Amino acid sequence: MPDIPACRYTAGVVLIILILAVAGCKGFNNSSDAKWAKNSLDGPDVKVRILRKKTFTRTNFEWPKGGIEIRDHQGHIIPWPPEVRRVYLHRRGDRVALAFKPGKTAAKKAALYTSVGFHSTDNQTSIAKIHVPEHRFRRQYEGREFEIAVVKGRLALINVLPLEVYLLRVLPAEMAPNHFTLEALKAQAVVARTWALKNLRRHQRYGYNFCDGPHCQVYQGRKTISLRCERAVKETKGKVLVYQGRLAEAFYHSTCGGHTAFIEDVWGSRPQPYLARVEDHWKSGYRPYCARSPYARWKAWRSLRRLEQALRRKNNLGRKERIEQVEVDFLDRSGHVKSVLITTNRRQRRIPGPEFRSLLNRIVGRRRILSNFYEIKIQGNKIAVLGRGLGHAVGMCQWGARGMAQHGFTYQEILDHYFTGTKINNYYDMVGKSEGKTVPVEKNH
Repeated sequence: MPDIPACRYTAGVVLIILILAVAGCKGFNNSSDAKWAKNSLDGPDVKVRILRKKTFTRTNFEWPKGGIEIRDHQGHIIPWPPEVRRVYLHRRGDRVALAFKPGKTAAKKAALYTSVGFHSTDNQTSIAKIHVPEHRFRRQYEGREFEIAVVKGRLALINVLPLEVYLLRVLPAEMAPNHFTLEALKAQAVVARTWALKNLRRHQRYGYNFCDGPHCQVYQGRKTISLRCERAVKETKGKVLVYQGRLAEAFYHSTCGGHTAFIEDVWGSRPQPYLARVEDHWKSGYRPYCARSPYARWKAWRSLRRLEQALRRKNNLGRKERIEQVEVDFLDRSGHVKSVLITTNRRQRRIPGPEFRSLLNRIVGRRRILSNFYEIKIQGNKIAVLGRGLGHAVGMCQWGARGMAQHGFTYQEILDHYFTGTKINNYYDMVGKSEGKTVPVEKNH
């Protein structure tokens, strides 16, 4: 895939503001969700809801180097002792209590706010140490701002940081740097950047851009620092996948198991020429590029009796029915299970493949059913599920990218393989040509 070189910005570059109108949730600052970083080419600032899956009512923040000011939801500065480096926050009703000393006495005297924001005084990223006592959680996060409010009876934390810094921490969380070479990580950086810019409105109604889990992209702050990942992000800075002049739908998954899938087969989405089935090898009959993945091939066992119990709970099986046979009934064009045929002593019943997989994963077993790319065999009183791959199989196969990189392919060639027909452009150059006009943010399809 041709790589379009980035044009250098001249001195006196025009500051570009990307405005994302947000229907913010109660308590959070309703300012723009994505804005260009001042005096920086690190891309738009993004808001990430961190620790979204944890329920807690107390937390504390610490800044080793200072340089922070505190503001309420109206933007008014909250005075605090200059020697203090740690603040304590807890929920009191639907308000946030802010104290500068630990202990119950200080907490009772703490002032109450609709929300509290911590802002870097020099507009540069600062490192905050976040401690959540209720979960014995400690971790460092970096950002220009941190926002804290009460949402649905618990504290909610939003980390505001430049997109490129966000990607520095997404990469090692999504692809363990010890297992992946530089070119594979570069391909991941381009795909992750494209996905983020394409999905800035994903959590718009809640007042932020992304969550920190696999629903968006896994983000764990400074839990893992990888120089190789940082190099991959910096050497592809601003690079995105483009199709017909627009940001591409850039999906990725762990292991395809031999070939990727059509997007319409997996999610029923509108077909995209660059998200079609791709054979994950350079020549028919050869091992897939992802063959060295620990998820390339797998086997899982389930008890036939437990499957019968699970089907009865869902009213898919009568009390006196006994399963005699389970087999794959129909495959889609991507080779994934579309439906499963269950034969009992009284009748036959068809169950959608994804539903059957979900049903099996609710039954206790040593290994989960990792994808819809599998076959079924009955052996005695057990069901053997023989499968390949991990994930939805749409877009770039991460372990396939690793295999291609080890065969000498560049990140441009890797992306051309998985997203055929797309081009690589520098997004910040594309935005720069708007001459300071508002940059449109694309809606999700």
